[in-house]
Amino acid sequence: MEKIGIIGVGNMGESIIKALLKKGVKKETITFSEIKKERARAIQKGFGIKGSKKLSELVTGADYIILAVKPQDSRTVLSEIAPLLDLSKIVITIMAGVTTSNILSVVGKPIKIVKAMPNICVKVGEGVIGIAHNKIVKKEEIKKVKDIFEPLGKVVDVGEELMDAVTALGGSGPAFFLLFLEAMIDAGLKIGIPREKAKIISSQVIKGTLRMLEEEGIHPAVMRDMITSPGGTTISGIAVLEEKAFKGIVIEAIEKASKRAKELSL
Repeated sequence: MEKIGIIGVGNMGESIIKALLKKGVKKETITFSEIKKERARAIQKGFGIKGSKKLSELVTGADYIILAVKPQDSRTVLSEIAPLLDLSKIVITIMAGVTTSNILSVVGKPIKIVKAMPNICVKVGEGVIGIAHNKIVKKEEIKKVKDIFEPLGKVVDVGEELMDAVTALGGSGPAFFLLFLEAMIDAGLKIGIPREKAKIISSQVIKGTLRMLEEEGIHPAVMRDMITSPGGTTISGIAVLEEKAFKGIVIEAIEKASKRAKELSL
C-alpha cells in the first residue's frame, strides 16, 4: 500500500491528515514530521499516526511526500531530503511562492513534483485546490494526488503558469467575498435590522444562492435575472452597483492579487 509522508503539520498539514483519515486511509500508511515537539505530540495523540523524528526516516518510507512547511524553510528541508529523492517518489508542495524550478535548483536532479495551492476552506472540506505538475509525473500518479486532496474540496488541474492566478482567485478570493458579506451585514444594520439578525439573513442569502446555483446548474447571470423584475427593488440596487463599477473593482482586485502572487514567486 502506498505511503504518504507529511513534512510540517500546521493548519494545512493537519487538514490533510483529517481528510485522509476521514476518507478511510489507514493510519499506518501516514507518517509526519514536525519540528515543534508539543505540536508533534498533539498530532500523534490526536490522530494516532506515527511521527518521524528524522526527515530521512519519513522520506525513505514514503511514496508521496507532502511539503507543508513555511516557504522560508523550504531550502533547508529540501537540502536535507534531496539525497533520498528519486523518480520512485512524488513530491507534493503546498508552499506558496516556491516554484517547481526553485525546488529543482535545490535538489539538483530530476524529480517528480506536484504543486498544490489549497485555500482556507479546506478546513471544512469545501476548499478549492489548484494543482500543477511537471511532465515526468505519470497519469496514475496525478490521479493519486487528486485522490489525496479531493476530500478537502474541488481539485482543479492547471498549468504552473496559472498557479499565481489560482492563488489570487482561490486563495485570496474568500477574503474579498467576506468583505462583501461584511458590507451586507452593515447595510442590514443601517436599514434597521439588528446586527445578529442581519448576519443570519446575509449568511443564509449567500449559502442558499450558492446551493441553488450548484443544484440547478445555472449561470449566475440567469439566476440574477430570475430575481430582478422591472422597476423592482433588486434592479434599483443593481443600478447603484453598476454605476460604481462593482464588477470592475472586483476584477481589478483579483488582478492585483495575481500580480502580487507572481512577484512573491520570483
